[in-house]
Amino acid sequence: MDDGKRLGIGIVGLGAISGIHIQAIRRIDKAVLKAVCSRDGQRTRLVALEEGCRWYTDYRLLASDPEVDVVILCTPSGTRLEMTRHIASCKKHVISEKPLETTPKRIDGMIEACKSNGVYLASIFHKRYHPVYKWIKSAVDSGRFGEITGTDVLMKWYRPAEYYSGSKWRGTIDLDGGGALMNQCVHFIDIAQWFNGGMKSVFAKTGRKLHKEIEAEDSAVAAVEYANGAFGVIEASTCSYPGFSTYITVNGSKGGIVCENERILRLELPDETDGTFRMPDESLFGEHGGDARTNVKQDFSLHLEQLGEAFNAILEGRQPPVEAPEARKAVEIITSMYESAARGVEIEIQSFKERG
Repeated sequence: MDDGKRLGIGIVGLGAISGIHIQAIRRIDKAVLKAVCSRDGQRTRLVALEEGCRWYTDYRLLASDPEVDVVILCTPSGTRLEMTRHIASCKKHVISEKPLETTPKRIDGMIEACKSNGVYLASIFHKRYHPVYKWIKSAVDSGRFGEITGTDVLMKWYRPAEYYSGSKWRGTIDLDGGGALMNQCVHFIDIAQWFNGGMKSVFAKTGRKLHKEIEAEDSAVAAVEYANGAFGVIEASTCSYPGFSTYITVNGSKGGIVCENERILRLELPDETDGTFRMPDESLFGEHGGDARTNVKQDFSLHLEQLGEAFNAILEGRQPPVEAPEARKAVEIITSMYESAARGVEIEIQSFKERG
């Protein structure tokens, strides 16, 4: 890697999450924000003036900017396939906010576009960088919990009616890909399947309990079986007023753990009596639990870690995290939950079946 090289970054979409990316980029030595883009010219110009970069209202012009090496997509999920095809054709790498797209098929189109143009594609799944989740993943993989028997997710959040009515895409099938599962719970579904090496099958029910005006669900529950044989329950809601903590539990034959808002509420490892294990230092990061009552994020520390790792990987000619086939898993799981709810049957995850 050329120690003097800095990646030129372009951001497309200046909604709530873009500010987190901008704050992170400011603190990464190997990257510099070169351009921003949104359809709102006035807002885009103001952001560009503040950051000292160029601005566009057409993403295709940003993709053609010779000083942009990597394009970060912060646009509605259902817009990203077409954007990625064009950006990749301009030989620019693509990093997208979660979820990559609204269906596995559309993600496959993104993967193919980047592969055929020799550029990288990665997805933001910043919660994988939280020290508590990294510690749990390591404990699961090293067998400290024994045979995993169950992993549950309880996400009972709240979004007011204005969250949906103030946007043309939130809660829509085409652009948001779904509701509480696809937009909010996708992070925790990704974490749960990551702990367990994937997911085998789902049986779900979904509904609109409070937000009757949206297309997608504001409430969902699913019984799941993971690839390792463990069972689990996943519950997701944006209609649980006023918004409650997120819980993730992992249980095994040698112990278990309960997390509330990414803090360890209870850890049991009865067989480890020598006192050698250390609790993860959860104070390293400010973000705990996500946004139970608001979509406005404050903490950028996890994005900072993932983007820093991703930019270093690109400079070194390596695939940046999280690679698209891995990011695809959560979307496939969620779309399988939608299929299960629509048909009233258990759905086996297609990629699991193909693994044999």
